[in-house]
Order: sequence, then C-alpha cells, then structure tokens
Amino acid sequence: MEPTTLQKYIEEKVRGGAMKEQIKEQVVAVGWTEDEFDKFYAEALMAIGVPVPATTRGNYSKRASVGDVVLNFFSFILLGIIVSALGTLYFSVINVFFPDALGSTSYSSYYYSQVSSTIHYAIAALIVAFPLYHFSMRMWFKRFREDEAKVESKLTKWLTYLVLLGTSITVVGDLITVLFTMLQGEITARFILKALVVLVLAGMVFGFYFLERRKVQYRIDVPRRVFKTFGYGLTVLVLFGIVMGFVASGGPSTERERRFDEQRSQDLSNLVNCISQYADGMKQLPLSLDELSSFQGTRYCSQTIDPESNLPYEYRVVSDLVSKSNGVQIGTIELCADFALSSFADKVAYTEPYYGNSNFNQHEAGRTCFEQQISVSLQ
Repeated sequence: MEPTTLQKYIEEKVRGGAMKEQIKEQVVAVGWTEDEFDKFYAEALMAIGVPVPATTRGNYSKRASVGDVVLNFFSFILLGIIVSALGTLYFSVINVFFPDALGSTSYSSYYYSQVSSTIHYAIAALIVAFPLYHFSMRMWFKRFREDEAKVESKLTKWLTYLVLLGTSITVVGDLITVLFTMLQGEITARFILKALVVLVLAGMVFGFYFLERRKVQYRIDVPRRVFKTFGYGLTVLVLFGIVMGFVASGGPSTERERRFDEQRSQDLSNLVNCISQYADGMKQLPLSLDELSSFQGTRYCSQTIDPESNLPYEYRVVSDLVSKSNGVQIGTIELCADFALSSFADKVAYTEPYYGNSNFNQHEAGRTCFEQQISVSLQ
C-alpha cells in the first residue's frame, strides 16, 4: 500500500465515523509505524476540510524513540549522582574547615577517618559522572533541535516535573530552615555555608530544567548561551569543589602516607597491649620485641615492623617493674616510629580514637617516641 493509498484509506475510515485508535490499530498491525500513521492521519483530516495553521502544515509530531527515553532517564541518574556528590563534597569540606564547637567533642576518630574517604569518593563520582551528564544533555538537546517535529514521551515529562517539584520543595524548605535558625539565634558560618550549598544546587537544577521545559516541551526559543551559562556555572562548582576537597583531605600520595601513619599508630597501640599481657604473664617486661613475639601468650602480636620501610619499631625499657603499695607493679617502656605526616597539621585523620591508645595518634612528622606505663597486678 503506497502512502497516498494509506491516506485515502484513513480518509475513508474517518468519513465512516471510525475512531482514531481503531484505525491506528489496523494500520500498525500490517506494518506501518505510529509516526507514519500520525502523518497520514493528519493529511486525511486536512483532506476532509479540518483547518490547520499555516505553520503546522507538513510539520507533524514524531514520538520519542526508546533511545530518547533511555538517554533522558540516564541523564537523570547522572544528575542524581552529581548533586549528591557535590552536596557530600561541600558538606565534608565545610566540616573540616568549620568544625562544630558544640559537637566535635563527641565525634570519634572513626568519624574523622572516614571524612577523607568520603571526600575522595565524591571527587571520583564527579570526575566520572559530570562529563557523561554533559554529553547526554548535549545529545538530548541536539535530538530536538535537529528534528523540530519530535515529541518527548510522557515518562520523560513526568520525570522532569518530578525533578522540578523536588528542587522547588528543597529551595522552600532550605529558606524556611535558614530563617527559623536565625530567629532561634543559632546561626553560624558552618550552617550558613551548608544552607547556601543546598540553595545553590537546588536553584541551579530548578532553573535549568525550567528552561529545558520551555525549550523542549513548549518550543519557546531559549538562547543556547543561557544553557551554556548553566554549564559553565556547574563546571566551576565541580572544579572548585574538587580543588577544595584535595586541600581538605590531601591528594592520593598524602592519603597513602596518612594510611601508613594510621597503621603505625595502630601497631604501636597493639604492641602496648601485647607488652601488658607479656608482663602480666611473666611478671617482667620483655627486653626486646623479638622476645615479645616468641612468648606463647602474645604470638599474635607479630606486627613489630614498619608497614612501609619494613624496619622494626624501636623499643626499650625505660624503667623496670616496681612494686607499689596498692598491690600492682608499674614499669615504663618507650616505643618509637617514623611517621610521614604531622597529626597536628592534619584536620581530618587524627583525633581521639574510638579504640586503642590515643597517644599514638598525636605525633609530629619523622621519628616520634612515646613513653607508656605498664601495670601488672601481683594477685
């Protein structure tokens, strides 16, 4: 059946009172596409006298393909990753440079040891997701720019309006929270910066997709430079956040050195526990770490060498066990390690630990020694 014949067939069906969906079902069943049916259905309506605007003639809508739907859905997934990563990154950086004076004393070192990992994960997410999102949005706009007759699916419309709804609620909630906090007299730089991050991210997303609706759905001319401005703004936010993230947590080499230092601190803390067990069992302090390792009760305390240099930790007995009046013996030992970083200059990784001996988490860069008392019960 030639196109002109299909048009005549549809025209006859329309004149006979058949419904559009009935005609479409018949036409599509024999192999015609829905876009082809829409085109010739419009031609048939024009042939029987239905008036149309002059600008519409020959420009019939085409449904979005499955590829368009997948591309749009993929872009929203990337958008979620980017917004989440940016929020996490900026919040973590603010936490580092603006610590909470009221709540910091209750934080464990586990919290602080995770800040660096959180920042680096957010940076990795941005490095991967941001270019992909930029590419997918360029492809999205290109499809509708090159084919003005293309009409998006209902799913993409609903997803976009859900994003607009979510961001608008976020903006309103953020403003209410800021105003309420100010009225309560609890305003701080830390809070203001976090509220500003939420406002900027939600505002940018809302503004971008509000204009995207005008461009794609309502066919209102929006200059490309406007969308480029949004792109440049988001790029600046991403790059600035990445730079500040590395300033707050350090680069890959610094992170590696920090992890080695954390392992050294943990090793020294474990050695103190092992020496205490040795002294409790033998009623004397070990003369060397080799003697400690050979003791049956502390054989699991085998980590006596530096994880990076493979050199043994330094150990010496400062004072032997001395009996006290309360029924205990007390002696003093010294453990030394060569640390890569100074904990006092690091805002992220070193605070009071959630386990072990806190003294080993406070050190200068280079060789640092710690004296520890060992108590042994005489009972």
